[in-house]
Amino acid sequence: MRRIMRPIVFVGLSVLPLAGCAERFLGRQPDRSQMAFMINSPTDARWTATTREAAATPANRAVLDRARPKTITGEVVDVSCWLQLGKRGEAHVTCGQKCVRQGQPIGILTDKGKLYLVLAEEHHPRRDGTISIKERFTELMGKRVRVSGMVTKYDDYRALFVQTLPAEQ
Repeated sequence: MRRIMRPIVFVGLSVLPLAGCAERFLGRQPDRSQMAFMINSPTDARWTATTREAAATPANRAVLDRARPKTITGEVVDVSCWLQLGKRGEAHVTCGQKCVRQGQPIGILTDKGKLYLVLAEEHHPRRDGTISIKERFTELMGKRVRVSGMVTKYDDYRALFVQTLPAEQ
């Protein structure tokens, strides 16, 4: 029996299983290091109008101008458990999901060990509570993802701002 893969849509974020699908559906254990879910496309990696509007001063606009569009591949982690205890992977999925649902930050840990804090890009909607990336990324806890967004860096800190759609009411 042959299965046809269709994208899974998480309210505005297209999530496509990449490498490893055939093995999974044929009953073989896929190479976990090659599996990833794609979130957003590189064309979604830009500042939206609400973020540009929030840049009220020349200094704010200069900070926006330093950011770069980028696609990051790595594992979705609960930042607090990762930084405090080194927890990650399949054994930590349930705990990580609980922590993120209670407000702990979401991150992507790359294969090179770089941690990116994942944040909603749209400035006013995130500030006003009308959008959230929490549930979308909570379901991907411990999985490999490929995410496109705007990257900012300060010293050793990295953030990936991801576009979303309004949270379900």
